[in-house]
Amino acid sequence: MVEGTEGTALGRSESQTDIALKAAGYELAAWAVDGMDVLAVHEAARRAVDAVRSGAGPHFLELRTYRFRAHSMFDPERYREKAEVAHWLERDPITLLRNALGDADQLAEAQWTELQREADAEVAAAVEFAEAGTPEPVEELTRFVYSERGPQ
Repeated sequence: MVEGTEGTALGRSESQTDIALKAAGYELAAWAVDGMDVLAVHEAARRAVDAVRSGAGPHFLELRTYRFRAHSMFDPERYREKAEVAHWLERDPITLLRNALGDADQLAEAQWTELQREADAEVAAAVEFAEAGTPEPVEELTRFVYSERGPQ
């Protein structure tokens, strides 16, 4: 099931469900990419960046991915079968890249362990930073929604 907003199938909210084609309708260079393939995403992004930097104007990439988990902890996920999720988990982008790099002797197990440790530390630091922050003042919540003006 392809989804738009939470709980709304894209086909129910959009007349054109091919998002890259829809972007092309706005005269943007656009193409879809297998978002489950890290190397394909890297190549497409490199190609788009090179084009933009050479003056070819804005580009739009639709990175087609699969969401493994529910929208939130309150989402009972009754709209898809467990077998569907299991099938897509076989295409987990991180696992596929790790295996490809390992098979090419470009990533040793010790390197993978270190990358995992660094990623875990970065996430923990980000969570700590967020939890130590202060809530945005209510009067600032709509700032930048319609304009750049702050409180009047």
